[in-house]
Amino acid sequence: MSSATGLPSDCDLSPSAGDERPPLSQIYSAFESLLRAGWRAIEVATQPAPSGGALPIRAYVNAEPVGAVLIGGIHGREPAGALALARYVPRLVERGHKLGLLVMPLLNPWGYLHHIRYGPSGASVSDSDHLLGRAPEPACPEAAAITNFVMDGVRIRPGAAVLDLHEDPVYEAPDYQFEGSGSYIYVTGADALAHPASRRVRDCLERSRLPLVLEGVTRFGERLSDGIIVDTADGSIDELLARRVGCSPVITVENLLHAPDSPPLPQRVEVYLDVLEAFFGAPGEEFPCAPPSS
Repeated sequence: MSSATGLPSDCDLSPSAGDERPPLSQIYSAFESLLRAGWRAIEVATQPAPSGGALPIRAYVNAEPVGAVLIGGIHGREPAGALALARYVPRLVERGHKLGLLVMPLLNPWGYLHHIRYGPSGASVSDSDHLLGRAPEPACPEAAAITNFVMDGVRIRPGAAVLDLHEDPVYEAPDYQFEGSGSYIYVTGADALAHPASRRVRDCLERSRLPLVLEGVTRFGERLSDGIIVDTADGSIDELLARRVGCSPVITVENLLHAPDSPPLPQRVEVYLDVLEAFFGAPGEEFPCAPPSS
């Protein structure tokens, strides 16, 4: 065990992912500031650590009902979201003075450590098909625990906004070619595309260092329109939050990765810090607000 944190010693090691990601212990320790600010840490699930013991999957809540949900680290080859959320902790403390927040920054620490997309079972840790009527049972233990938590373990109000920071490592599919570099967005939920948070995030990415790719087809066969895919049915936790909890907008941001370090990880983290600011809006902007009626 790591003497400083009580975590398995694996958490103090620098992962050999080729993208210069920091040890897991740095991510976990960043969120200790939330606890000092009065937030609750909830252990939603665990994953096995290579040296023995468990890697905790934690959620952080400051107040209920929750008005905004932030998610990162679902896929192990996509570290920028988790790292951006760790860097954003001081701003989360400030945001939490006016808003109930749920932060799930690192839902797949095992994948982060091993630089593998899925969890140890080979399935997505937040797959929600079993609660969306498409599968008879959860894809893996983590998926069962995480989806149960967002449905029954915390009060998320209908209309809460969601931001899920992903990346798209297209190098995982060597036979797939995506023309262009930058980012794209999924937007799901009732009138979600018209929501001010959706517009702000899109505008932020359009002028970012990883600018919005306006047209193309993802490796999952989804067609971009003006840089956005609307209301996809992908079995993700994002779809679950939109369709079963009533969250809107549910915004999923993807940076295109052509290699583990291309674009460089620090650049991707900076872009996601800008996206987080855009999601919440500038001082004086009402957030979260009800989506405009169509």
